Amino acid sequence: MAIRDGLARGLRRDDALLAVVFLAVSLVQVLLQPVEVLWLPGSRWFGPLLVVVSVLPLAWRRSRPVAAALAGAALWWVPTDGFLYLGYVTAILLLFAVGRWGGGGRPAVAAVGWALLSGTSGIVAIEQAHDRLVPLVFDVDLREHLAALRLPGSDALLSAAGFWVVILVPYAVGRLMAAQQRVSDERVVAEREAARRSAVEQERARIVRELHDVVGHEVTLMSIQSEAAAQALRHAPERAAQPVEAVRETAHRASRELRAILDLLGDGELPVVPDERGLQELADRAARLGIANRLSVVGDPWSDAPRHWLAVNRIVQECLTNAGRHAPGEEVDLRLEWSPAGVSVRASNPVPAPAPGGSPHLGRGVPGMQERARSLGGTLEVGHVAGHFVVTAWLPAEEGRR
Repeated sequence: MAIRDGLARGLRRDDALLAVVFLAVSLVQVLLQPVEVLWLPGSRWFGPLLVVVSVLPLAWRRSRPVAAALAGAALWWVPTDGFLYLGYVTAILLLFAVGRWGGGGRPAVAAVGWALLSGTSGIVAIEQAHDRLVPLVFDVDLREHLAALRLPGSDALLSAAGFWVVILVPYAVGRLMAAQQRVSDERVVAEREAARRSAVEQERARIVRELHDVVGHEVTLMSIQSEAAAQALRHAPERAAQPVEAVRETAHRASRELRAILDLLGDGELPVVPDERGLQELADRAARLGIANRLSVVGDPWSDAPRHWLAVNRIVQECLTNAGRHAPGEEVDLRLEWSPAGVSVRASNPVPAPAPGGSPHLGRGVPGMQERARSLGGTLEVGHVAGHFVVTAWLPAEEGRR
């Protein structure tokens, strides 16, 4: 039962169909033109047996190539007065399968060796059978038939050489294809590993960007309010409670944002993103905490573009953070323009120009904003214009919206 179940599991439908076709053709052949053992006159039963033993293993040539080749060559050593028309084709398929799927180890080499030994023994056995049987046969017709089977020495050697070619060449071709497949598989594995490493790096960049956008903004607000609280404690202690409370609220908000980021990183889903009202609340909160700003929106904001809204929110948040950090007390002018083609974001605030030959320290914020824009197929540029630090972003609409 276990052997039968194992054979059934290893059976491939296409190989089974091939075996059935070869089996049917070969059985028809031996019924019309019997194949008998040379030293057993009247052994018509041997033809069907030879067909079954030699051809049926084709059904397992890929799932069990070594066993199929060993079984298929089991009767090649028997000298017969004929041959199967599909015999050489069957041998080629079996030995190719050993090279292609047999693994190339000792079992595969043993299968090839057994096929060579069995087939060569059959060629030699025909010679020996002729020498022993022809003198003993009294039937004239049978004696002439056996005499016709005799292979001269040179022809026997040529026949054996041809048989070896039939065995070794398909095996070698199979081995070559197996080696090529291994190289291809290794290349695929290497590409997958490279893609995995790239995905890990992208995920790290995403984590850093999210943490920077959220924590950096809230920490900047806490820094501004802490400075206000310190000033109040020195000059008007009764007014210190408000900035201290603002610091506490900001810290709680930062904690909630961090938990949201952890949830985002855990399931890969977009977090709840703000709409126009949420963006206005972001600007109002920054203004209450000391970052003056003016937000204007032109056009009809999209209601079904979460990735664009998240990018716009983070860009505006980073612009407010940079202004509070590098240009405290200056007003930030924020302008959004929505159109069917996309959304543009422009942020401008007065800031001292960089020293001659120097450049502003951009940190991680600006590269993070640029990466967000690129992820949507857009652009983001920064620079100093007439004493203002200006951020300009363009986020094109997705194809279905244009």
